[in-house]
Amino acid sequence: MVSIRGKIVTPTDVIDGYVLVDGGRIIDVSQVKPVDLKICDFGEALILPGFIDLHTHGLGKYEPLDTESLIGMAKLEPQYGTTALLPTGAAMSSSQYVNLGDCARQAIEAVGSDGARILGVHLEGPFINPKSSGAMALSTRRPITQSESRFYVEQIGDLLKIMTFSPELEGGVELIKYLRKHGIVAALGHSVAEGAQCAEFVAAGLSHVVHMFNAFVPSGEKEQGVLKAGLIEHLLVNEALTCEFICDMQHVAPEFIKIASKVLGTARFVAITDSVYGAGLADGIYAFPNGGQYRIAGRVARLVGGEWAGCLAGSVLTMNRAFGNLIEYCDIDLVTAAKYTSGNAARVIGVDHETGSIETGKRADIAVLDDDYQCLATFIGGNLVYQK
Repeated sequence: MVSIRGKIVTPTDVIDGYVLVDGGRIIDVSQVKPVDLKICDFGEALILPGFIDLHTHGLGKYEPLDTESLIGMAKLEPQYGTTALLPTGAAMSSSQYVNLGDCARQAIEAVGSDGARILGVHLEGPFINPKSSGAMALSTRRPITQSESRFYVEQIGDLLKIMTFSPELEGGVELIKYLRKHGIVAALGHSVAEGAQCAEFVAAGLSHVVHMFNAFVPSGEKEQGVLKAGLIEHLLVNEALTCEFICDMQHVAPEFIKIASKVLGTARFVAITDSVYGAGLADGIYAFPNGGQYRIAGRVARLVGGEWAGCLAGSVLTMNRAFGNLIEYCDIDLVTAAKYTSGNAARVIGVDHETGSIETGKRADIAVLDDDYQCLATFIGGNLVYQK
């Protein structure tokens, strides 16, 4: 049994106290100093639920292409307070997507308790509308087919947690229903759907929206001086949907984060990184798995060459910095920011009963941050897996 002391961010308040851990679980959260227990005293540091990143394409020198790289990602994530993740595949062939699932299964066993938990995989694509290409090559986007959809579900199995696609494509509504039937989160992304279609998608089982405001058609005027409500507005106000945001303050301006936070409330906003290979490394030229290049400079990744040269290409964000950005630039309080970076993500994929908040009975997945939001220590299942 061990006790972790600091400024504890609970689901309702911030208290100066102690988190008691035994058998990998939180057994008490109290302001009373325990007697005859080892205390990990972090003073005035923040004691937070470990971050959960539902959308990451890479970190450091690793990207989710093989088992070794997934192990590397999982072992590096705790340096940033992340205790669980969904490695995300994009711009891949069908065999590469399935390989991601196979490699994730192997990496989970290899990492064990020595790194962040790989909770499954997230497939971004391949059923993406070519009219909203984003940073992914058009050649990697394919029409929806029942056979390819079934291939992913059958081959990846229970590790397939989220599939992102453009539901306005032919067969989109049927795909939503199919994924929902198999317990997979159907997520809208890279979409040019009409706002009015949102209700049909939600009725079919759509429950999540990927990197809101990015790769979406902006709202416009229906007559001069009158703003037309588009897909974005319909998604924001539909209470059945959770919406994720890249919180690097580059992909989405702080003002839009503030607006979205007010509309979505404390339960529907999910912070993600959408990080790419090279995040956390020196500035330079890097490449996607399909060979497309991007330049990292000044904490931003932008495409190099081609029609979309200079456009944002994923982020170089880490979850501790996403947490700090929400507080420093978006006026989000500590309790709410913890929900945005952990608890809400846990609920999206149905693991909130065991992780995502500092509460009695939950897993002791805990991040410790200093006043600059740098990670001092990370506990996963009560094990100290990183200390600065």
